[in-house]
Amino acid sequence: MNRAWTLAFAYVAIAIALLAARPLPTPGPPLRDFEAYWSAGSAWNAHIDPYSKEIWQAERSVPGVDARRDELLPFINPPPALLLWSLFARLPYRAAATLWLVILAGALLALITTVLRASDAPRSAFVLCAALALAIAFGPITSDLALGQLALPAFLGAMLLVVLADRSIPVAAAAATLAFAAPNVALGLASQLECTRAALAIAAAAAITYALGVVAAGWSWPVAYTAAAAAHGAAERFVTIQLAPAAIAYGLGATPHNAQLIAAVAAILAVTAALLLALRVRGAFARFAAWSALVPFVAIFLHEHDLLIAYPAALWCALRTRATARTLALAGALLVSIDWLGLAQRPTGIAQSALLAIAALAAFIALGDAVEARSAWRVALPVAVLFAGAALLAAHHPAPVWPDSLRDFHATSNASIAEVWLAEQRAGGLLAVAPVWALLRALPLLGCALLAYAIYRHSEPGRTA
Repeated sequence: MNRAWTLAFAYVAIAIALLAARPLPTPGPPLRDFEAYWSAGSAWNAHIDPYSKEIWQAERSVPGVDARRDELLPFINPPPALLLWSLFARLPYRAAATLWLVILAGALLALITTVLRASDAPRSAFVLCAALALAIAFGPITSDLALGQLALPAFLGAMLLVVLADRSIPVAAAAATLAFAAPNVALGLASQLECTRAALAIAAAAAITYALGVVAAGWSWPVAYTAAAAAHGAAERFVTIQLAPAAIAYGLGATPHNAQLIAAVAAILAVTAALLLALRVRGAFARFAAWSALVPFVAIFLHEHDLLIAYPAALWCALRTRATARTLALAGALLVSIDWLGLAQRPTGIAQSALLAIAALAAFIALGDAVEARSAWRVALPVAVLFAGAALLAAHHPAPVWPDSLRDFHATSNASIAEVWLAEQRAGGLLAVAPVWALLRALPLLGCALLAYAIYRHSEPGRTA
């Protein structure tokens, strides 16, 4: 099968997945996470602290929210983001959500074109369409779009800094300022600190971010925000929706203390791997892509949609790697692209997940040559077997979905917002020790490690990757 037919097959699989194999719809407002952004802006406009549980006053007015119970969704963006959400909150929720979705779509196209340019990909419609197919089939990206997450444009900002630092420090600083709106997806920028211009841009972005935060929340906002973020992180540290190593270890049965020790070991190993990559991979963007793929091992707060940070590594590998490195990269890309926990949370969406995985496989193959396509089956068959086994386990161990599992939950009146969120997770069954759910969450982290290693293996000492 030639590359054109392979790409056509990918789009057929995507069309069937999105039009005919959609899971049963879940109740609630469109772009569920955008609910917190819009509500924070609304609260801030009304001079209400958006980092307190008083944000529920705004959230309960969002169309689709069940106001008969407490299903409070905390706001955890840094204060500078409030200046943006304040503008969106001046629109009715549905109009604001539609506008935000259009912006996200534009950010996705910009992200794809940025990766292609930074990877020295051929400038052709075919390559662009193949990269777009890989993005649509990439589970974290589709989750990001479905939830209305800020992670996508924030990560775009991080990528733009890497690409633009050598051309214009002010423009790169503006891009990094966007990245700082979601710091957990921007950690890969640490790979650029050895470059003086990039370091200056990051420092300038930090100063701009602080100044914007002063406008939104006063001079001492970093102290107050750090305390609020720490409280939220502690409340969600071991929750099932977390993909960080500590949460996975806890889900496998480790005590909270041992889970944090395991997470510390994982972080040390990831930092060591990043340093080895820095020594071997001289290309700034390839190094950024590899370090971003390692972020899940050091981040203390990471959800499934945040794994979009592995997309540049997946696309770079699809364009550049050969032989064994490409085989490893394909395995990694497929492992990250599948929403494994989603198999347990949305059993009616298993068919859609399978079709999108097939589309990701076909798009990855289409970005290579015919010789490399033959070796793809060495990866496709084991992943298919793994998917079938995971789907069977997931069907027998369904996982709850917030807030559907809350029923008639009501928080105590004197609880803080972090305590309310923790109580919601416990009431919804998302703090359970469940090895099956933990194993499902471990698979995309394995994929991230394989992508980083593929970039390392492809690169030669002293070679610009």
